[in-house]
Amino acid sequence: MLQIALGQNQKVYSTKQVSETISIDAEIDEKSWGKVKWEGNFIQTEPENGSKPTFDTQFKILYDQKHLYVAIRAFDNHPDSIVVSNKPRDFFDGDYVEINIDSDYDKKDAFSFTITAGGIRGDEHIKTHENWFNDWNPNWTAKTKIDDKGWIAELKIPFSELEVYDKKEHWGIQVNRSLERLDEGSSWTSIPDEDKWVEYFGLLTGIENIPITKSFSFKGKIESEATQKDFKDLYNSLVSSYPSLYRYHSEDFISNNYDKVLQALKEDMTLLDFYKTVSSFVSKIGDGHMRVELPDHFMKNYYSSLKKLPFKLNVTKDIVFVSENYSKNKVLDGAQVISINGELVRNIVDDIAKIIPSDGHNLTGKYHRMSYDFDFYYSLLTGFLDEVKIDVLPKGQEKVHTVTLPLLIDAEIEKMKSDSNESYKSFDYSVKNNVAIMTIRTFNNAEGFKGFVDESFKKIAESNIKKLILDFRGNGGGDETNAIHLYAYLTTKPFKYYDRYEMNVQPNTKIDQESTLVSYETLNFFSEVTSKDTMGRTIISDLEPLRGRFLNPSEWQKPIEKHNFTGQVVALIDGGSFSATSEICAIIQRDKRATLVGEETGGTFDGNTSGIYDQITLPKSRLKVKIPLIKYVMDSDGASYNFGRGVLPEYQVSYMHGIDQPLDFAINYLNN
Repeated sequence: MLQIALGQNQKVYSTKQVSETISIDAEIDEKSWGKVKWEGNFIQTEPENGSKPTFDTQFKILYDQKHLYVAIRAFDNHPDSIVVSNKPRDFFDGDYVEINIDSDYDKKDAFSFTITAGGIRGDEHIKTHENWFNDWNPNWTAKTKIDDKGWIAELKIPFSELEVYDKKEHWGIQVNRSLERLDEGSSWTSIPDEDKWVEYFGLLTGIENIPITKSFSFKGKIESEATQKDFKDLYNSLVSSYPSLYRYHSEDFISNNYDKVLQALKEDMTLLDFYKTVSSFVSKIGDGHMRVELPDHFMKNYYSSLKKLPFKLNVTKDIVFVSENYSKNKVLDGAQVISINGELVRNIVDDIAKIIPSDGHNLTGKYHRMSYDFDFYYSLLTGFLDEVKIDVLPKGQEKVHTVTLPLLIDAEIEKMKSDSNESYKSFDYSVKNNVAIMTIRTFNNAEGFKGFVDESFKKIAESNIKKLILDFRGNGGGDETNAIHLYAYLTTKPFKYYDRYEMNVQPNTKIDQESTLVSYETLNFFSEVTSKDTMGRTIISDLEPLRGRFLNPSEWQKPIEKHNFTGQVVALIDGGSFSATSEICAIIQRDKRATLVGEETGGTFDGNTSGIYDQITLPKSRLKVKIPLIKYVMDSDGASYNFGRGVLPEYQVSYMHGIDQPLDFAINYLNN
């Protein structure tokens, strides 16, 4: 009946509940496993979609009151050829199997749990068919074993990680396998259109009487014992795994702030207050790559209830002004904001800055992020409002106006937005007043980036242009090899980029899964490729397993000779110039290759902490904290800079009231 009602060709697997303890050891020898059947008949997805796979794959599924259990048998006639790779979590190297679970059966979003033949976990949150977020790292367990039949995997997934907030009669599931040496992929159900990946899942039936995941309300409080436990787990994870905890502050400073937070957590508090408390502590560390996030389900409900300002703000160190006005009140166009509901906007900005992380002692990065999401941060301070009274100084006027505005939901604001807004371009090339302008908003998209850079310098050479502006404003970073590719056109000499990569692991020391919230696979991998340098620092010394993913700091980078540019250069920077963008700006300033104009970069001169991340979920509150694990140290030999600050411009010029003053200044500077 279920198959007929939901689709004639949809596969169905029926699971059963058990009470027996199931050990995760890849043995599949408990009696409970005999209560359900093996399911197979996989279909090849690559290289020949729809064909029969070379080897069979089968699976079983059980559950108890807290967990879903999955056993997967990957048959292989040549078990000695199974590709086993030792890599960090989420690298998906070697042979692997995975289960995708659509636990709310919306046929849109799903959770993916992957285990390689070598026992390395991978996991992704499938939020749309195009977005697989692998920085989602839930807490689950898996073991694998290779035998004479191939290999077998056993998985244990807590229901809490599947965000089961409503009972469903059935879930969507898909089981996949990747066989690396044959470049072959196969799935339980056929996938005629990958753009509709989750829609083609099969059905999991038999899930009954399982507990519903706790959903936090806006006003409901969490017991102090739970918040203290979560915060201690976070702190212990940082101390044991995070390499930059004391990069910009002393151990005493961090420890004292930890004690202050524990003291504050002696009282029960709402999830939002706990979020602000944890965010404030993380902000003091000084790492713009670190993130604290509320649970997805909570955020979905939060944003559906949140009414927003019908305009966008631009926050700088001097003023706050309206950058995009979606309301019908033209007084707001480009107006400077003086106060909101009677409170000076400068005080509001200072309060919000306390919960936004940024590199080192930097503020421009905080202001940039605040501009992007001012509504959310303001609501954390004020709660839910229906309207606000704003004192503004209209553009070109000297008299302050008071405007009362209703706050609106997202759908209403979208209707008010102008259709004439310019489309966003990652890369753009133009010429103005005989000055070439390369606008670079990201250092990602390797193929598109390098093609744009190569073509731009070819045009510059053919046009015999001797003056260049590199517009890095709002560029949040990306792949450092792209930044190096760009700089190779600007120099005639070999150059060094990084000095070293530091880690917070003990070389050649293994840890087990239960000892840390941070992924044990990642920490164990790094323990094998690190060693102590002459200064006693733990650095990555064996880069061979990371070939193609990480630059070798000891290697000198070579200039690109064809179409090499030796003329004058101005680089435009601001608080949105972060990560890899700050890195190339540091190299540019170190080598005195360009004049920097604008505002201090959001990333520090001396480097950052990024590369590989682990997103831990605090067990009680379900807050997610994204922890970067590699400390990048720039080659700053011969450079003069302020430690813990961004790359500082030679000429500080701000974008104001719709007038691109930094660009105008740069053109005039080059032409005069």
